[in-house]
Amino acid sequence: MRRSAFACALGCLMTVVLSACSSSPARPRATSIVAPVRLLTAPPQVIALANAFEDQFASGDYAVQWNELAPQAQAMWPSEVARSAMLTRKFAHAAVVSVTVGAPTFESTWTAPENPSSHAENVWSFPLEVNFADPAALRPAGVAALFSMTSLQIALDPASGTAEMLGEGPESLDAPIIVPASIPRVSLDVPILMYHLVDQIPPRSIEPSNYGWQLEIGLTTLPSAFDTQMAYLVSIHATSISLQHLADALLYGLALPPHPFVITFDDGRLSPWTNAVPVLRQDGFTAVFFPCTGLIGGKVGPQRYMTASELKNLATTGFSIEDHTINDNTDFFSAGAHTLDLLTNRTKGVLQNLTGDPIQFIAYTGVWPWPMSTQGTVQETSMFATLASYGYLGGVQDLRIDSATETSTAMWQLPRLRIGLTTGIGSLERWFRAQPS
Repeated sequence: MRRSAFACALGCLMTVVLSACSSSPARPRATSIVAPVRLLTAPPQVIALANAFEDQFASGDYAVQWNELAPQAQAMWPSEVARSAMLTRKFAHAAVVSVTVGAPTFESTWTAPENPSSHAENVWSFPLEVNFADPAALRPAGVAALFSMTSLQIALDPASGTAEMLGEGPESLDAPIIVPASIPRVSLDVPILMYHLVDQIPPRSIEPSNYGWQLEIGLTTLPSAFDTQMAYLVSIHATSISLQHLADALLYGLALPPHPFVITFDDGRLSPWTNAVPVLRQDGFTAVFFPCTGLIGGKVGPQRYMTASELKNLATTGFSIEDHTINDNTDFFSAGAHTLDLLTNRTKGVLQNLTGDPIQFIAYTGVWPWPMSTQGTVQETSMFATLASYGYLGGVQDLRIDSATETSTAMWQLPRLRIGLTTGIGSLERWFRAQPS
């Protein structure tokens, strides 16, 4: 079979209240019987691992941590050596003084951050506070505080009684990115696929103008076509990664798995939730969703958008959320700092509060104003500097030309491949054929 089966069970607690009246003599009134509440307490070996793991992190003892990782966590990394080397580079100029481990909470299920088909049951989650020696010196601005939005997840092996680390908090692949003092020269071939609608062809009435309707059609991928595209990627053993994972490779030299690629969905439309997410969960592919904060839970004409609850669900089940401004209706390539604050900085805060996850990437609104990905002017350079001051690390583009011919040397100008009604398997084969196996 192409895909492994995926099952999810929900437990339900039901309270039933019965009342009766009769003409019989009054009886003593029955009192409610409430079952005793069992307070869950983390086993001592779980607490001990959480504290030891973060003490090792603060001391830079990354190699010692490897044998404390659960098999699912080890499988996310190329190797023990690659993990240690990446973390050493990442925190070389970001000295960690200490990590405060908070009180754990019990979670029924944990999902791997880049594999929505990989789960673990009966997990303890620990909040963290990471204290850096010089947090104000780290870039992008405010990144030090983002590490306290990460957490540890630990499971207890029922057979051996051994505690195993699942979610690595500040040490994970998807932890916040710190710009290093020097960036290695790395050449990567990682297609970034840009989806919008995964739905049937929109009706003519969706837009008042023919141009608007044609634009929507160009952004539409039929559900059957999306399924076929994902099946092809499964067949070549491709691996989807997050933008943070891509940054780990670009900035810290982390080796990527064979046929790496990034899936992105713009606007926060409902159709990807309905028609794409179940396929991604089945195939174990992660994706990056760029919702517009002003459209969350909304409806514009016949077009519906994901609710806050649905976005939060994605953020905790193997997907990531990044920023796409308020309504995707304002071209801010030539905007000043005040407009950028309204369209980006504030929306980033909304999404971080909603998901509880750091936001470091943005999908620009409108088509990139230059023919080539790497082209730009002083105005774009100023925009990048302003976005960096708000805490962003990079941005993804929508290009006028086939970005399969593009390369980029800047995190701010990551080219994407527009996927739509005319995208066939031949296009994917061409884009992925050039990759090293």
